[in-house]
Amino acid sequence: MAIYRKLEKEDKEKLVGIFQQPSAMYDYREFDEDALIADENCNCIVIENDGEIAGFASFITYRVPTKGLVGRIEDVIVDEKYRGQGLGRGVMEKIIEIAKEKKVSLIDLTSNPKRAAARKLYESLGFEIHDTGVFRLKIK
Repeated sequence: MAIYRKLEKEDKEKLVGIFQQPSAMYDYREFDEDALIADENCNCIVIENDGEIAGFASFITYRVPTKGLVGRIEDVIVDEKYRGQGLGRGVMEKIIEIAKEKKVSLIDLTSNPKRAAARKLYESLGFEIHDTGVFRLKIK
């Protein structure tokens, strides 16, 4: 049975293994569990399945002058051996529940076009694709 809970300090070691999986496409080197746990605007959710860490997702909230409180989903990942069991849907539903509790006006996320299953999941939950260009400036 899956449990969706807050990130704890001792989770990092196990999560790094999931972030390093070839299909993950994430750089875990910036993962600072102390900062994430302390940040009240960052809701980091760990997926546990039968006592094992099976995945992770984060939900960040912030205020925008023209939209109010908005949210952004980042770093959704399910361990390869647990995929196809509904854990991704479960963590997304948990995030939507948190967003409603916080009275968030909208949620944004990005998803690589190569991640067809993830994109299908997001659409099934009511997310709509927006044709906008994402600009990014790396500071480091």
